[in-house]
Amino acid sequence: MQRSRFVFFAVPPQRGIDGDGPQAGVFWMLVSPNNRPLGRGSGCHPTYGECRDAVVCLQQGHDRLRVNESTVEQNGQWCWWAELDRAVVAVSSRSYLRGRECAYNVERFLEAVPQAAIVDGTRGTGRDGRRGRDDDLRPQWSGRTPPTGIRPVSRPGQPTRTPR
Repeated sequence: MQRSRFVFFAVPPQRGIDGDGPQAGVFWMLVSPNNRPLGRGSGCHPTYGECRDAVVCLQQGHDRLRVNESTVEQNGQWCWWAELDRAVVAVSSRSYLRGRECAYNVERFLEAVPQAAIVDGTRGTGRDGRRGRDDDLRPQWSGRTPPTGIRPVSRPGQPTRTPR
């Protein structure tokens, strides 16, 4: 029987938040055995190695995860995010209409984290955030953030951003 797994996605180069030129990155997503997204990383890492290390840290510190649930002001839907040592490390893959649906999905995420497999390599994402060809990492959209909503991970000395 298959088990949940962490998969990695390469984000095409994009203009940086400070307007400092193209930046590429990698983000992770935890998917169930039937390929349903359970959660994703809170940000985009500069390299595959750093992203993979973040997943290993998440698995090793899963017993210290603190989960927060909240509603989104704009639409009233529920979302969650997980903190490890007071840093946001994971967020819900989508929003939920009801609080109980959100809580149920948080439980599925927390159950899957410690025993999930880590898949080697990355998959590419296209202009609209869907899976693209792995070898085509040219910028395919204009703007400052990709349509996936993934933001660069904060660096030391920069404020940590909480999900919206």
